[in-house]
Amino acid sequence: MQRSAVIAFCFGLLALPAAGFAQQPENIVLNDKDVKQLTPHVWAIYGNPNIGIVVGSKGTLVVDTGLGKRNGTTVDAVMEKLRKGKLYLATTHFHPEHVTGQSGFPADTVVIRNIAQQKELEESGAGMIDFFRSRSDVNKELLVDAGIDKADILFDNEMTLDLGDVTVRMVYFGPAHTNGDIVFFVEPEKVMISGDIVQNKFTILPIGTKTTIKGWISVLDRAAELKPALILPDHSPPGDSAMFAEQRAYMVDLLAQTQAAKSQGKSVEDAVKVVTAELQTKYPGWLRPGNATRAITMAYKEAP
Repeated sequence: MQRSAVIAFCFGLLALPAAGFAQQPENIVLNDKDVKQLTPHVWAIYGNPNIGIVVGSKGTLVVDTGLGKRNGTTVDAVMEKLRKGKLYLATTHFHPEHVTGQSGFPADTVVIRNIAQQKELEESGAGMIDFFRSRSDVNKELLVDAGIDKADILFDNEMTLDLGDVTVRMVYFGPAHTNGDIVFFVEPEKVMISGDIVQNKFTILPIGTKTTIKGWISVLDRAAELKPALILPDHSPPGDSAMFAEQRAYMVDLLAQTQAAKSQGKSVEDAVKVVTAELQTKYPGWLRPGNATRAITMAYKEAP
């Protein structure tokens, strides 16, 4: 498909007002009506998280599951209306709203993960599920039977899935939001399903045991080299490749301001207060501003 055709296809999507996503991060129960076709081969279910569906002539890939079996069943119901050929499921990272809906998918689903993500899921997944259960009664209900699921196919750094008339590159560049984040690059349409690696004006949340802010910036730069025409992130509105520069600028600012605060002798608590205020002034309207506390704390530890 020609790049100009993809851009034309996405024009209406990118023109949607951001206000429609204002409450999106809290929309933990997915709705089968919140579906939009983004390109000839790619659909999205908008929610927390956004779900990607790639449909080729010989196979269908679903990216992420929603929180718990109930959401997985909703995703499966949408997918079944679109499905062609063999069904594949892959996940952007190990957090519960991305993986615990796996039990809602058909038994013949082929599940794919990278090795780092599966390892993180097995080591930290149960604790993260318990944490999510504690956050609300809705989460507790959705996760009542949640467990740690296996993958049928594991890859190291990269795998390409041929769905017939469209391919999906699954690429692991290293720890970012978590230890095992991967991006999905749909070709020839140049659509990226980015997980939490790059978001659209969304405050970063570094949470992996191997995550660093500097390392995440490196991952961001490598993902940007793929030059997507359209990006579908997990917890924010779709956008274009300008998202990379915007998020990079935010992260570089966060590092520089935190380093300056530390060099002035400020405690980590004071650095959080000062840098949070500066970031909110410079980047107004960014989603999930509360995430800055953890990001600044990590940057403080990284600073000399």
